[in-house]
Amino acid sequence: MDKISNVRGRKILNSRGIPTIEVEVEAKGVRGRASIPEGKSVGKYEAVSLPPEEAIENIREKIAPAIIGKEANFKEIDRELIKMDGTENKSNLGANTILGISLACARVQAKLEKKSLFDFLSQFFSSESEDKKEIDLTVLMNIVNGGMHAFGGPDIQEYHIVIKGENLEESIFLGAEIYREMRKFFKGNIGDEGGLVPRFNDNQFPLEAISRVIAEKQVRKKVRLGLDVAASQLFDGEKYKLGQALLSPQALLEFYLRLSKKFDIVYLEDPFCEDDYNSFTILKEKIEGCLIVGDDLTVTHFEKTKKAIEEEAISGIVVKPNQVGTLSEVIDIINFAQKKGIKVIISHRSGETNDSFIADLAVACGAWGIKTGAPARGEEVAKYNRLLEIYYEKKSQD
Repeated sequence: MDKISNVRGRKILNSRGIPTIEVEVEAKGVRGRASIPEGKSVGKYEAVSLPPEEAIENIREKIAPAIIGKEANFKEIDRELIKMDGTENKSNLGANTILGISLACARVQAKLEKKSLFDFLSQFFSSESEDKKEIDLTVLMNIVNGGMHAFGGPDIQEYHIVIKGENLEESIFLGAEIYREMRKFFKGNIGDEGGLVPRFNDNQFPLEAISRVIAEKQVRKKVRLGLDVAASQLFDGEKYKLGQALLSPQALLEFYLRLSKKFDIVYLEDPFCEDDYNSFTILKEKIEGCLIVGDDLTVTHFEKTKKAIEEEAISGIVVKPNQVGTLSEVIDIINFAQKKGIKVIISHRSGETNDSFIADLAVACGAWGIKTGAPARGEEVAKYNRLLEIYYEKKSQD
């Protein structure tokens, strides 16, 4: 195995114009880079990201001296950095610091083995696919932004179209077509993830507008509706604020049941606050034909995910690499969830970069779905274009 010869970090901008870090790892003249996103709606159990200046100093003063000369093997480097950090939440070296090195090192390995990144990553996953050349991926495209991603809009954070076309290519282009058509209802602002923003706070109007476009295009069999409520942001410790109403957990549950029947919602993420396993479990039992998904509830954390599965609180999990801090831990969580029959959704963050690593990850692990914003801004389109690139590459192998 070739040894690491250089490691460096630099400061760049994310999609909100806020500084983040890019990391570069080099071995045998081969370089791998990774830039790290940041979320705005952050669960309290997520791993800790450090300010870019502190992260870069850690790379220069602590990490580079420790890993230069070691084999360019991301799993070995991950173990070394987790040990160096010595905390549960990566607060010493920083989850953003460690993840940048982890992902960059994986890219170096892939290049040294002369493999596409998705092909290199696929060897670490236990998902059983009858045809590795076929990408069976649901696209969750963020059409309308609300909550913390779009102040002044609806309380619900993300309104998705859940697309499963004849193939990945059709899914992406169909979603983009619907997004363009939706502009006739929402003119002007877009949110942090490129979704359209209503000029008034009405939590049902976006669902009505999206449903109308889906009906007009006669694509109901391929395009359904989904929500990321981010309910922890609406919770005051006792009740949830939706519009002018203050709802108890039971009242909110009844609201979801009515909404699901009216709009045929098939995906519901973080419907309750991040500690309320019981309400998740009850909703999952009562609602039909809808994936109940943990994000703030599970935060790409092994023990939190394990508890959610044991409580029968979820049927899907969102995986965000920067919530945990190393590729190795991401792989462990995905493999564990898939073995338990839980659907995996690979996700971006609201403060994104042009790095398209998650597209390769979603294909490599055989994820059920991918969330990567609206097809409206460069950082989000980069992921869609990378998915298309992988699709065409696989198709050419047929």
